Amino acid sequence: MGDSHESQQLSKQQSIIESLAREMEMPADVVKDIYVIEHSKLERVARIKTFVPVLASRRVKRLLSHVREDNDTSGIH
Repeated sequence: MGDSHESQQLSKQQSIIESLAREMEMPADVVKDIYVIEHSKLERVARIKTFVPVLASRRVKRLLSHVREDNDTSGIH
């Protein structure tokens, strides 16, 4: 039963990562690296684990938005 749950979690995370990559117009590998880091940070301290994917997604969006803003202001496209 643990394998099935773990498999569902990985599938859900992959779906979130792909969605974020499309939305933020960034490579999925970059989004995945950031998502995994942010998810791991939150997972360690979260009391309610259900919301970790949502909070990790928000953090990834915020971080990627800052990267995009920095690139726009420095003239990099």
